[in-house]
Amino acid sequence: MKKIILSLALFFGTMFAAPTMAPDFEATTITGEKVSLKGFLETKKPTLVYFTASWCPTCAKNWPSINSVYKTYKDRVNFVSISIDPTDTNEVLTKLAKKHGLVYPSVAGNPKLMVAFGVTGQATTIMLNSKGEITFKDRGHLTLEEYTKLLDDSLRNE
Repeated sequence: MKKIILSLALFFGTMFAAPTMAPDFEATTITGEKVSLKGFLETKKPTLVYFTASWCPTCAKNWPSINSVYKTYKDRVNFVSISIDPTDTNEVLTKLAKKHGLVYPSVAGNPKLMVAFGVTGQATTIMLNSKGEITFKDRGHLTLEEYTKLLDDSLRNE
């Protein structure tokens, strides 16, 4: 009986827990654009944050999907890709973007942001609502269909 009560308490306790807020941050993209949590919140749009690395094979599988949803949703959703590798300089990421045709905003190697977001590795997708609350966090490969559903659901829940 105690186990059942404890299980119910844990279940219902997490249902009503305060949402996790994204950390305040500021960064500059490889094209010189300033991005920040404050700036994203001012747009009143959800935000997709993707943690990547130039050498990551799983990330490379995600790039085309992120690129595709960026082109479709960029007017309704904020996007930023952040490298976790300090050797991923603006030059490295600019070459990578040209090679793969990537057009979404990218920030050079910034492991401090990885720590601030509580990310444990590359290929991590985080979705923020327009209030800056983390509504989705997953590490690994997502298909184009999964990214599309994530963004559609995020927009529907605004």
